[in-house]
Amino acid sequence: MNISYEPLWNLLKSRNMKKKDLLEKANLTTNCIANMGKNEYISLKNISKICESLNCKIEEVIEIIKEN
Repeated sequence: MNISYEPLWNLLKSRNMKKKDLLEKANLTTNCIANMGKNEYISLKNISKICESLNCKIEEVIEIIKEN
């Protein structure tokens, strides 16, 4: 299975936010943002920070894509 942060990027776009805004608002590192940009795993702690800072559900941040 692969992960995708496409829901998060769509959410940011709908709120007229950039990745830099998310970095500052959720107190993330640049490495964390870079890993999400490559659809790599990040910690649940960081996902929780994103959800809290954007007042959203986890489904609005990440999705699991099943491989065929």
